[in-house]
Amino acid sequence: MNHKERDSRVMHADQIRARALHDLKRAREALALIRDIAESAPVADSLPNIARLARAALVGTTPPDPAFVQGEEHERGKP
Repeated sequence: MNHKERDSRVMHADQIRARALHDLKRAREALALIRDIAESAPVADSLPNIARLARAALVGTTPPDPAFVQGEEHERGKP
């Protein structure tokens, strides 16, 4: 394996790791919300809320791009 190929594989592995950590954080947040719903007083629609949270946690999302600058900060950075 040459140096360029190795760098490419390392970069790809780092991207996969970042995505997995992002998904893990989302899953933990969803589980915490589900736990709060389950431990609170029973409500008529608590099971559908838990189902919605579980589905949302299972859907993969793209982690935010750290280089992306939004709105006003973007405008200030323009020459």
